[in-house]
Amino acid sequence: MRSIMRMKHVELSDEAYAALQRLAAAKNVSPAVALATMLGADRPPLSGDNLLFFLVNVEFTALADPVERYLALLAWAAQNYSCDFADFISHQESGLRYLALNRDEIHEVRERNHARQIDGTQFWAVMTIDDATRRRFVCRLLEFIGCHDETVTLAVKSLGLADAGRGFRLLSA
Repeated sequence: MRSIMRMKHVELSDEAYAALQRLAAAKNVSPAVALATMLGADRPPLSGDNLLFFLVNVEFTALADPVERYLALLAWAAQNYSCDFADFISHQESGLRYLALNRDEIHEVRERNHARQIDGTQFWAVMTIDDATRRRFVCRLLEFIGCHDETVTLAVKSLGLADAGRGFRLLSA
């Protein structure tokens, strides 16, 4: 006995459909496959994003200080995605300039930047960066470890960092 699959229909403007067709043609797939890929149809909505559960747990929400929340978020990422976190940090532009420093010079830089150690790691967070830079860093880190856009947005808000015009990432098909 064969089951019959009923197809659903979506209305698009001519411009949107033309853009979808161009994207599909560039990826050598059908418009339906391109759309399903962009929407992440193969992943469950938010259920695979463990950060969401961390952001709403009592320990995190009890932290009133945005700095403590920032450090807690970094510690969570470092502990739950240790290899990805280390890889992300090692590829930061600023990392290379510290390799040639001796212990005293490193200590001086840490003091000047008001650096705080991220709990449970060998990494330090520079605390003298402005909110916009901190927001960009958090967004890039969370995207790098694979968090969904909605969760990245929630994380930014939970840190008290203004979400000035952040849109969703354009996912490739």
